[in-house]
Amino acid sequence: MASENTVPGLAQTLGVEAGATVLHEDLAAAALSDGDIRTLRRRGELERIFRGAYRLPSGPVYSDARYLATVLAFADTRRHVSDPPVIAGPAAVVLHGLPLLGAPPRLVHVARAYPGGRSARGLGIPVGEVPADQLATVAGTATVRAARAALDTARLMTLEAGVVAADAALRRGLTSTDELRAVVDTLKGCRGIERARRCVELADGASESPGESWSAVVLDRLGIIRPERQQEFFDSSGLIGRSDFWWPDQQTVGEFDGRVKYGRANPTGRAPEDVLWSEKVREDRLRGIGLSIVRWTTPDLQHPHSLANRLKAALAR
Repeated sequence: MASENTVPGLAQTLGVEAGATVLHEDLAAAALSDGDIRTLRRRGELERIFRGAYRLPSGPVYSDARYLATVLAFADTRRHVSDPPVIAGPAAVVLHGLPLLGAPPRLVHVARAYPGGRSARGLGIPVGEVPADQLATVAGTATVRAARAALDTARLMTLEAGVVAADAALRRGLTSTDELRAVVDTLKGCRGIERARRCVELADGASESPGESWSAVVLDRLGIIRPERQQEFFDSSGLIGRSDFWWPDQQTVGEFDGRVKYGRANPTGRAPEDVLWSEKVREDRLRGIGLSIVRWTTPDLQHPHSLANRLKAALAR
């Protein structure tokens, strides 16, 4: 294999960017033999997604990105058949650019009704027929609308995953509460319908992160009074900030703290020590106007017994 067949050279030859998915026939058209492909894979310059489909790495691959690569490759392998699949469920969630909470499925759900069996290289699994008004196209790929994707994710995965996707779709204007309600009415009799209905009840575009959405589901399961969201607070110096959760009768603020906020890759680009200091000052100001504050993290959501005790104690004031 010629030395110029590195990832940048191959990407340029194929007319794609690093991180793109390519098919075996694309590589063959670039004069790469099966031996060349094996060498590229061994060197980490080409990643096999499934038989006949590959990805050109572009850095660390996170679960959503890896699953999206699988979804796109699956769609590409079926794009020219007489009845190409419509991407559905969790696969449609990542196709819409929405967050997917939890480990992605091994399979790609498609909007098709047939009793059992799989399609296209053992990856496709049907979720049932989808009405025409629930279909969409994203980047040239046939898929379901964001509302249907989120509700099917609640049905097929977990309530938490469905609410995370639905909240993000609401926040980004990809759906509305009315659409979620209309879609769930078409799912009567489907497996997991109760989770889908609960997803509609809990979905709230005020959530600003998957952690907040996940928190809302946990709080509901714990039987905690439903809080208000994104409440602003002021003191004599002006705006203190907004709270993730707010119980006005109990004068209690609830805050989800994700590790990314304090890491080197936090969205603000600020040093972690500066973020920590700002949080301390903010919390002191909130306490200064007579508020109680309960904070929690991802481990608290995974094992919420202690969180339940702390919240119930704070709300019993």
